[in-house]
Amino acid sequence: MLNKSLKIALPALLLAFFSHTIVAKDLDPLSPSELAKAVSLAAPEQTAQLAARSATQLAVAHELELLLVERRPVDKEQPGKRLADVYSYDYRSDETIHSIVDLSTQERLQTERVQNLQLPLTENELARASQLIFNDAEQLRQLQTEYRRITGQTLLNPEQLELKAFVFTTDTLPEGLNPASQHCGLQRCAQVLLYTHDSVVFEISPIVNLSAGLVTQNISF
Repeated sequence: MLNKSLKIALPALLLAFFSHTIVAKDLDPLSPSELAKAVSLAAPEQTAQLAARSATQLAVAHELELLLVERRPVDKEQPGKRLADVYSYDYRSDETIHSIVDLSTQERLQTERVQNLQLPLTENELARASQLIFNDAEQLRQLQTEYRRITGQTLLNPEQLELKAFVFTTDTLPEGLNPASQHCGLQRCAQVLLYTHDSVVFEISPIVNLSAGLVTQNISF
C-alpha cells in the first residue's frame, strides 16, 4: 500500500516541480546581458546610455532617452521564450518609442511610436530638471528665498537640497496652468518636489518642460 502510494505521488510531485521550474524561469527578470542585448536590438545608438546608468555622470540632454527595458510576458504555449519591451523617448518628435524584441532569435519584432504616453522619469532626466531649475536666474532667486525662510541660511548649490520628481501632464492639474505648461503631456515635463535634508518641503514646486528645456511655472502648496 505504501509503495503504491509512492508510485502515484512521485510522478505528480515531479510534474509539479518541473512545472514550477518552468514558470519560475519564465518569470525571471532580464539579466544584465539580456538588457544590453535588448537595447542593442531595439535601439543600437542607446547602448551607451544603458552602460552609463551604472556610473555617475553629468546630466545629458539626449535626443533619444532610454526610459525602460523590461521582460515581456509570453503565452503559456511558449514556455521559456524570452521577449523584452524597450521604451525610449524621442525628444525630436515628442514620441515614446516602444519596441518588442525576441532575445532567443535576436530579432526586433515590432516598433511603434506613440504621443501622449509618458513613462516615469529616468535619473538622467531628474538631473536635467534640477540643472534647468538652478540655471534659471528667476527660479533660483525664488528657491533661495524659500530656503532662507525655512533654514535661515543661504542656498548656494543643488547639493543643499533633496529633490524628487514625477512626470507632469495637464491632466494632473487641469486648472491654473500657464500657456507654457499646457503643452505638458504632449511634451515631456516634470513636476519637481524640493525639500531640505531634514525633510522640510518647499511651498513651491517647479514645473520643468524637458522638451523645451525651461521652467514653465511654479505650483504653490
